[in-house]
Amino acid sequence: MLLPANDLEKALHKAAADHSQAPAFYDELMDAKVFILGKPEEDDTGKFTLEEEQALIIQHWEREADKSPVVPFFTSLQMLQHAIDTDEPYLELPTTTLFELTMGAPLVLNPNSEFGMEFEPDDVATLLDTDLMVNSEHILDEETEVLLGVPHDVPEEFISVLSQHFAKNSQIESAYLGTIQIPAQDDEEHLMVGIKGSGDFQKIIDIAVQKISLLKGEQPYAVVDFYVIDQDDQDISDFMIENVTPFYTIGDRTVH
Repeated sequence: MLLPANDLEKALHKAAADHSQAPAFYDELMDAKVFILGKPEEDDTGKFTLEEEQALIIQHWEREADKSPVVPFFTSLQMLQHAIDTDEPYLELPTTTLFELTMGAPLVLNPNSEFGMEFEPDDVATLLDTDLMVNSEHILDEETEVLLGVPHDVPEEFISVLSQHFAKNSQIESAYLGTIQIPAQDDEEHLMVGIKGSGDFQKIIDIAVQKISLLKGEQPYAVVDFYVIDQDDQDISDFMIENVTPFYTIGDRTVH
């Protein structure tokens, strides 16, 4: 097994061993530069600066299962060299640039290795924080019927990821999990995350939405709603405080 060549690969190894570390890996990935098989269309040699509108020839591989095209990319030069048998032209570029250039195409990270990972177009859109990630705001009318409850079978990694995120934001005092169903809107029960503290929470919530949307594996709730306790609906706030034990409190990284 190849040893990690950089911080990105260290983060990838941690995420492979502990899925709750996946958001930290994605953060590292989006700040990193990666390697691809390809070259400028004008066939420049050596180092060059990619100019706006300059075309690249990016090599595609085929998936074994259905022979559909996929773009390979690599966390380091050693991972690229490990994946190929002959010398090939390659480029190093920021992950964000690669994702923008290949928007709509599936990609695979570190193919032919034990630390491979596939990225579908929706995954890429989420990482780029595009409009494909749904994060909308709803205001409840006073006459709206709302059914509140306590959730069961919430994955530990979901709670762990949110706890780690909230721990980095001192304005979050505590966080709670409940369920909410609004019969007038749909028949589906939503998972509800209540956060308590002071200040503007919009950016914190936006990042939280992004982090949980990147969790792999089947989640028991298709929709997650966020509520700010004592700022949003007071009945929901009272329910959370009176009936739910917080899964996160400030200064505490323990999962309750």
